[in-house]
Amino acid sequence: MSRLDKFADGRWLGWLAALGLFLLSRPYPGIYHDGRLYVADALAKLDPGGVGRDLMFVHDGQFGFSLYTPILARLIAVLGPSAATMAIVALTLALWFAAAALMVERLLADRPPALRWAALVFVVSLPSLYGPLNVIGFGEPYATPRGLVEAAGLAGMAAYLSGRPRLGLGLCVVGMLFHPIMGLCSVAAIGAALCLEDRRWLWAGLTGVAVVAVAGLAHLPIADRLVTIMDPAWRAVVETRSPILFPSLWPLEAWSLLSVQICTAAAGVFLLQGAPRRLVLGALIAGLVGVAAAAILGERLSLILFLQIQSWRTLQPVAVLALACLALLVAELPRRGPAGLLGTSLIGLAWLFRDVGELSLLAAPLGLLLVAMDGKSRFTHPRLYMGLALGLLAVGAIGYAGLAGAGLANKLARAGRYSEGIVWFSDLPALAIAVVIGVWLALGRPTPPVMARIVGAGAVCVLAILLWDDRSDYIRARDRGRDQGLVAMTAARPGPVLWLVGDMESWLLLGRPNWSARVQGAGVVFSRPMALEIRDRAERLTNLGLAGEDFIRPLTAPERRLPPPSLAQVRIFCAASDAPAWIIWPRWEDAPPLAAELAARDWTPEAPFTRDQVDRGALRALKASRYAVIPCAGD
Repeated sequence: MSRLDKFADGRWLGWLAALGLFLLSRPYPGIYHDGRLYVADALAKLDPGGVGRDLMFVHDGQFGFSLYTPILARLIAVLGPSAATMAIVALTLALWFAAAALMVERLLADRPPALRWAALVFVVSLPSLYGPLNVIGFGEPYATPRGLVEAAGLAGMAAYLSGRPRLGLGLCVVGMLFHPIMGLCSVAAIGAALCLEDRRWLWAGLTGVAVVAVAGLAHLPIADRLVTIMDPAWRAVVETRSPILFPSLWPLEAWSLLSVQICTAAAGVFLLQGAPRRLVLGALIAGLVGVAAAAILGERLSLILFLQIQSWRTLQPVAVLALACLALLVAELPRRGPAGLLGTSLIGLAWLFRDVGELSLLAAPLGLLLVAMDGKSRFTHPRLYMGLALGLLAVGAIGYAGLAGAGLANKLARAGRYSEGIVWFSDLPALAIAVVIGVWLALGRPTPPVMARIVGAGAVCVLAILLWDDRSDYIRARDRGRDQGLVAMTAARPGPVLWLVGDMESWLLLGRPNWSARVQGAGVVFSRPMALEIRDRAERLTNLGLAGEDFIRPLTAPERRLPPPSLAQVRIFCAASDAPAWIIWPRWEDAPPLAAELAARDWTPEAPFTRDQVDRGALRALKASRYAVIPCAGD
């Protein structure tokens, strides 16, 4: 066998192809999503007299529990915000992929290499969202500690599957130094698996729970939140800003996604043995207990600690393992007759239409039931039922592809540029991967020729390198940091800035606190003073018409276009004793001019700013090549 053949038949080529797909499915969007919070906290640590005076950091209730932002702050000091953020995201994704590959290898160690590779591809390239409102996923390309902690958890699962449970738990504990909440997810999954294996672990766990409960009753620091009830005023703000913490506020689609992932993982239990089976069962138990704790102890009883730890996040290991189990189902069930094929098809349909609601809530449990009945049911016309299963799946896939394709074309047209993130968010690439690999697994086709594998892996990796940086020109310029022209323009009036229709700009471009921004509300559950102050400021803005309902309900209200600030609005707002120094507003290209009395100055960013907003009942892409810099309070 030649060296080329040995390389193609080894693990490295498959891992290289999977890594390319992983990077394609996680294009880098810049400082985005929750990464904005951690980058801003790092900036606050570097500039306590500037960004550090933002109310989000004055009333910090969460960043002090993580080693992540001190490390990120040092990187930013050396490399600048843009390069430092990109570097830490790339490192996080590399560690996450390595840990996922190791976990899948151990989970399916008794299966053929082709199936292990397919399971890895499913894990790294199929939809990764879990929980409510499509807010959070695993392996995210954002500058947050979640990815690092997930990597530690996946490595911990691999250690457990290798017969080294203490090492596995130790790795999870290391991850908790960066994000205690996410670290608990893998601890819970591994811990539940150990309890299934040996009841002594169960008694040890119950003893630990009792110790923590006693610490809470003794009102020791942090533990006292176990018995402290969130007051109604604070809770009202948290419900409005973070409905993801309250299961009764979850939309039907959230329960549909939960049903799909739970049923897929549960179906995989029927095909697994030993430690892999116990791990999947443990993850299922931990996930369901986490949701129950969030509903009863968090929402029902309003206990602060259970609201803050967001125990529903224990669904994360379930979401990862469900995709690995999906590959296992596709490879093995269709060969077991009509029940297996019908079960696989129904679970596949549930994945396709997981955002439709009732359809997946019905299809996924029915598919699980058929998997459980495999070998116990008899079909009088097996070929008819098998044909029906394949037909349903084919029609569903074609119909979904048509709908997703139309939505993708519309989004790309609004964006005005090719965006890898928009393409992958459409689920079309994931659907193509699932169909191609699924058919290959189900039919048991031979491995493609050596040259085809090498060329395919090379092409995927080249595309990943070329397309991974998905930032727009505006985001690239913004992420570099302070704009000296804007800093000079606003130097006469120190203090906070109200940057309308923006989030990171005040922190990055000016090095100043935000007077109010939607992004500030992400941590309201961790600080009562911050929650009430954010509520009051948002209400003042919305009552004056300077902000929309999305400022108060960022996860549930659409962002609507508002008219330019008027002279009367600005005068009333800026008359307050705590008014910001400046108001900065994007001059949309089709917007009327501002009143001359506002004395607005013009600032031109390096690239135009674009934003999707609801305008006249439809979602439109608005564009601004200039900003109005309006003096508000100060000298």
